[in-house]
Amino acid sequence: MTLDDLVTTDEARARYRAARLWDDSTLGGRVAHWASTRPEAIAVVDDAGTRRTYAELDRDAAILAQHLSSRVSAGDVVSVQLPNCYHTVVAAIAVQKLSAVINPLLPGYRSRELQHVFATARPKAILTPTEYRGFAYEPMVDGLRAATGLDVHHVVLGTPSSAAATSLTDVLFAGHVDAPRLRAAPAGAVSELIFTSGTEASPKAIMHTEQTTNFSVRVAHADLGMTEADVVWMPSPVGHSTGFNYGLRMALYHGLTLVLQDQWSASTACELITREGCTYTLAATTFLKDLVEEAAGRALRLDSMRLFGCGGAPVPPELVESAQEQGVQVLRLYGSTEVLVGSWHRPGTPLARRARSDGQPMSHVDLQLRDADGAVVAPGSEGEIFTRGPNTCVGFFRDPARTAQTFSEGWVRSGDVAVTTPEGDIAIVGRRKEIIIRGGLNIAPREIEDMLVRFTEVRRAAVVGLPDERLGERAAACLVLRDGAQLSFATMVQRLRAAGIADYKLPERLDILADLPTTATGKVQKHEIIRDLLAADPAPRWDRSA
Repeated sequence: MTLDDLVTTDEARARYRAARLWDDSTLGGRVAHWASTRPEAIAVVDDAGTRRTYAELDRDAAILAQHLSSRVSAGDVVSVQLPNCYHTVVAAIAVQKLSAVINPLLPGYRSRELQHVFATARPKAILTPTEYRGFAYEPMVDGLRAATGLDVHHVVLGTPSSAAATSLTDVLFAGHVDAPRLRAAPAGAVSELIFTSGTEASPKAIMHTEQTTNFSVRVAHADLGMTEADVVWMPSPVGHSTGFNYGLRMALYHGLTLVLQDQWSASTACELITREGCTYTLAATTFLKDLVEEAAGRALRLDSMRLFGCGGAPVPPELVESAQEQGVQVLRLYGSTEVLVGSWHRPGTPLARRARSDGQPMSHVDLQLRDADGAVVAPGSEGEIFTRGPNTCVGFFRDPARTAQTFSEGWVRSGDVAVTTPEGDIAIVGRRKEIIIRGGLNIAPREIEDMLVRFTEVRRAAVVGLPDERLGERAAACLVLRDGAQLSFATMVQRLRAAGIADYKLPERLDILADLPTTATGKVQKHEIIRDLLAADPAPRWDRSA
């Protein structure tokens, strides 16, 4: 892969380099730096009890890089489908040492998702567990190799069941480093290929470079006032951009300790945070909510957690306030795989603002809100978010049509709708793609969802649009209730009306679900909800007349 796209203008590239917003640093080079200057500093702690120094991490990554070097060349894609553990970090740095392109994948991906990955990314190697949470990975990879005809080198964490796979554990145990294998690829070359997390039916393969990603963790480190004393806790999967870039990369680029949590448990989270003195994370609402409830139940304050970045799904203001009572300072943010983090509240921002908006633009990052004609909207008016800066990706791999639809002269259109508050903060309203158009009138699901989750009976809420012959679309409220709770359609409508919502915005059916399908980072997969509802009811029933 080469950086031959048109999503960043030549003038912008020159400006970013001149201002040192883009430089020649790489994650592999930074780890080597810390290994030589602070070899005994703890690099990685995981919830399996592993503790490794920067010297150990750099050595293990070099051993794995040597093993892969006979199969993988600079620019080749290596897929890494491992859980949140030390070996995943080793794999990431090994790929960097080969100047290859890392393709982080969620451990929960199965043949359907990997078929798309293999067809798009065409990896030269893949690293998986032998077995994880009761699922065997070797037969899946063998089947994909046969189906695609790709000669993909399979390295497994554990003991392989056939000669077709190599044991990562054995490689590290038996290996030694004859000479460092650090192939210095340009920092402007593509180094990450990350698929979007699945809120769209066909995930995009998003290309980032060391320049775009390392700028992003440098500016976040500066804007958040982080220091060498900070400790990064990451419960989000490192197989996704959030966990990889704002967990693994954030920690290792700056020489901090990375504390990885694999299987989610709020109890384990409390123990890790208190034991390791964790100060920073970026995680979705689900993690925050469970953590705060667990801490409150234990009468435990988590005062070290001064930088809890939260976004990707609605963050109720009440949750931000409850977190503060437990010592957790929540800093709401807005971001995407394409632009990483575009806006983020800073430490010390008043609680009232942090609870009700999604932050200020990151330093050196431009955000504009535009109307359907492309004009910048007035303050307080809704508009689609466009982002431009050294943080934005360099296009979609092998997808020129969607690249052309999304990028223009360095600006990335998001599909996300927001307003600017009087204080200059960004407040997300919803996604333009999720806007329900009922008889020519737009309905923003986010507005209704925020009202529904305030019901004492409701644990989670999603409002989706279903097709209607006369009106085009009508709104359906899909709710997950608390244990033992009940809620009727009539009661829901009565409460929403009492709150002053316009009649045309009222949901016209109520579906009680056991849970909402989400990505691993907590984003609700509305296309999955719609698919399931229509499969069960191709001609949707409505609980009130049109």
